[in-house]
Amino acid sequence: MNTASSGSTFQLVAKHEINAGSAHGIWEPIERLAQESASLTKWRSFAVDGHAIPSYVFIGPRAGSVAIRLALLGGLEAEDLVSTSAIVKLLVELDLAPLLARDFALFSYPVVNLVRDSSRSPDFSARFWTDAPTRTVRYFEQEFAGKQLDGIFIAKGNEAISGFQMQVSSRLIAAEVLWPSLEVVQRLIPLADEPVQSFPQVQNSELGPASFSLVIRTPRQMPFENQISAIVFSVKQILHHYRALVDSVDKL
Repeated sequence: MNTASSGSTFQLVAKHEINAGSAHGIWEPIERLAQESASLTKWRSFAVDGHAIPSYVFIGPRAGSVAIRLALLGGLEAEDLVSTSAIVKLLVELDLAPLLARDFALFSYPVVNLVRDSSRSPDFSARFWTDAPTRTVRYFEQEFAGKQLDGIFIAKGNEAISGFQMQVSSRLIAAEVLWPSLEVVQRLIPLADEPVQSFPQVQNSELGPASFSLVIRTPRQMPFENQISAIVFSVKQILHHYRALVDSVDKL
């Protein structure tokens, strides 16, 4: 990994975060990093109405026998540049400290809805695995079905909520992974009255029985940078605690 190059890319990302006029302005610098990094690479793109949905994969150092495969999604809503910026910043920081992603393969989609039209934005939380009449949703159904994912992380910024909140389809993940992750996050952003919520997992045989879905939400009343940092720090903590959980299960 070229540390000097990564630092330069991080500065470019920070500049674009402040002057973000479009989603392209936020995630474009990651293209250069993907060309130079030993851990991050460009994955696949999908064209929607003349726009390309970019994706990247980050492969952390391996210590275990099987990589933990997660998908990271951002930019679902037209006005949500927070989640896009957060995923880009997360990838840059992981490239600087790849051990944070040890044993993980992170399939990252900083911008899911490049059309930037909220009336057409796919509702991944409620009907992601149904036969939704949009090319984007069908693309992600096919994309994830073949990856045997252990989990799907969805980041949402500028939400109409009182504080930071995570919603997950697994009570075990909620107790052993999410609650411990809040200690650092609450130093950056206030927590909601119910910071961790559980919801039923949508059944999908392609994902397998061990998979889970997670939605990370930040409140719109908080500054742009605070929301980004809260998402980045929460994902780092979740990776740490989830790896510890997997290791403990493997030892049983």
